Amino acid sequence: MTDNEHDIPQVPQPDDAVVGKEAGAQMLAAACAARDAFYATLGTVDADVLAPAINPAFMGGPRWPSLRQAWRVIRRPGSILLASDGLSDPFEDDDDVFVPRGHLLEVCVEAPLAAFDGADVSRSWLFDLIYQVSQNAADHGSIDLLLQRHGSVSMVLDLRDAPAGLEDGNEQVGVLLHQSASTIPPSFDTPYGEVLLLTATVLQPAELAFISEADDKAQSRRDLAAALAASPAGHLSVAGRAAVMPR
Repeated sequence: MTDNEHDIPQVPQPDDAVVGKEAGAQMLAAACAARDAFYATLGTVDADVLAPAINPAFMGGPRWPSLRQAWRVIRRPGSILLASDGLSDPFEDDDDVFVPRGHLLEVCVEAPLAAFDGADVSRSWLFDLIYQVSQNAADHGSIDLLLQRHGSVSMVLDLRDAPAGLEDGNEQVGVLLHQSASTIPPSFDTPYGEVLLLTATVLQPAELAFISEADDKAQSRRDLAAALAASPAGHLSVAGRAAVMPR
């Protein structure tokens, strides 16, 4: 992220907390059920979740709200959507106090079937992308506030096995987080309030440079999001597409 955006402080959530393991378990179950029901409207959801064998939080990685880290594979006609599954879980503290909606968001990426080449989704560069975006969201903690202030957020990632031509001169890959995907709702409802769903679109090096070199980076991201929405690929993450440069 750029422009010192990570310096925006966290603010208390307005939701009512509950106290005790039993009440917290009920809150978590209700939150998960709402998210599962929403994901089912996007396509056919694989029964199995993608999850690390060892929780990264135990090895110095960011802690997710309920500690659980997982991702869902959602199959759509001609594409696969990968979505985080746990960033909006209720927060649990050491005193068994549970606060709903976690980080107030989940993140997803969608790509054509051809981008996976029939290979294991969990070993694809696209899963590495959404995995890293998810961890960045958990580590930052207030990306929802950045979206409210700037309309979209960009970040650079060190992807494993990035497709040829996608990395910039620093061997990094740019990603735009936005809510302008035409076939992905910008949010979903839970019993505890609205949760944002942010779509990650991989950027071509020239598009990342367009943001990096702009005087008004927030406006450049908005312009780029609009140009992507109007392009043939739209919000889909396609490695080999032509760069879309706003005018």
